[in-house]
Amino acid sequence: MRNSIRIGIILQTEGGWMGGVIYIQNLIKALAELPPETRSQIELYLLTSPRVDPNVYEEFKPLVNTVIVENFLGFSFLNRARWKLSRSLHWLKDSRLVSLANKKKLDFIYPIEGTASISWDFKCAWASWVPDFQYKYLPHLFSPKNLADRDRILGEMANLSKNMVFSSQVSANDFKKFCPESRAQIHILNFRTIPKPDWYIGNPELVQHKYKLPDRFFLVSNQFWRHKNHRFVIEALTILKQKNIYPVVACTGELYDHRYPEYSKEIFNLIHQEGLESQFITLGLIPRLDQIQLMRRSLAVIQPSLFEGWSTVVEDARSLGKMIILSNIGVHLEQNPPNAIFFASDRVEDLVEKIADSWHNFDPGVNFILETEAKELNYHQCQTYAQDFLKIVENSINPPTI
Repeated sequence: MRNSIRIGIILQTEGGWMGGVIYIQNLIKALAELPPETRSQIELYLLTSPRVDPNVYEEFKPLVNTVIVENFLGFSFLNRARWKLSRSLHWLKDSRLVSLANKKKLDFIYPIEGTASISWDFKCAWASWVPDFQYKYLPHLFSPKNLADRDRILGEMANLSKNMVFSSQVSANDFKKFCPESRAQIHILNFRTIPKPDWYIGNPELVQHKYKLPDRFFLVSNQFWRHKNHRFVIEALTILKQKNIYPVVACTGELYDHRYPEYSKEIFNLIHQEGLESQFITLGLIPRLDQIQLMRRSLAVIQPSLFEGWSTVVEDARSLGKMIILSNIGVHLEQNPPNAIFFASDRVEDLVEKIADSWHNFDPGVNFILETEAKELNYHQCQTYAQDFLKIVENSINPPTI
């Protein structure tokens, strides 16, 4: 008789959202670090598509029982055509994921996305994950078609999902507000960054020199999407320049926004227009380990985002004990990392003040006392994260009676 619980974890990277990739990576790593007596009771199956670069999951192949690569999990032309036809013919559903779950005798699948094209007729338990409700609060960043598609998907999940996972209480409250009729069980799962051992033994100064950065710099690690609010930082630097204060900000992250292909060009034009080429330095998408070493080397991290579901950047900084200057949006306040300096997201003068003060008073590099404390705390938080996920799995398989 099989006593272990078989869990299918879906990994997709298409659409350019690295936050979603890191979310799945951290989840698998957290589960792998559970005590042996607990880890032995679960079997992990990573479900992905051939369109996903194997390098994305190569490092944690040893952490799962099996990697299953299936064409139907990708956003290929043929799959998109099939799903489009399914939306027109409501009786035609793509049941390949259901068949795979049955074949592998999975007990739970996560995360399932809402779509009128895919069959929801699973014999096993499953849960949906909604990262955030950005499109509800910043609709001007989305096309009318995209807004309509997101509303449709949210409605499907609210009506059909028995279990909905949110990364923050803020997002869970938003779901209740926008989908008050949903009968889904709501779960809150605060994800954590799972550091590698070499994060703490790498040489930050070598990486700094590799990218030709000065000794003193702030770090912004966000994709160049409009809601990440890079413009606010540029505006702050412009004001500081007028005051004869010249901080340097290095930026890592993908420069292309598929929703606004011209956005990075607009940012570069603004940098040139304000003469900030030596102060606002864009490095693009760099290796994860390099990004972490730059974070350790920096004066502080700046997270100016206008919207998050639960910020990976904040969790990275928390795991390193790093100072962070971040916008006072609801989710950031809920995350509330140690060493946080909040600024009003609608007052650039407040960010100007916080950057100026930090520029004059912070030292670059690693504070080993704070980093050691953060490392120890991170271990316990990651254990809690993994255990909380298993509780969601267990409650989904055997829902509590009301």
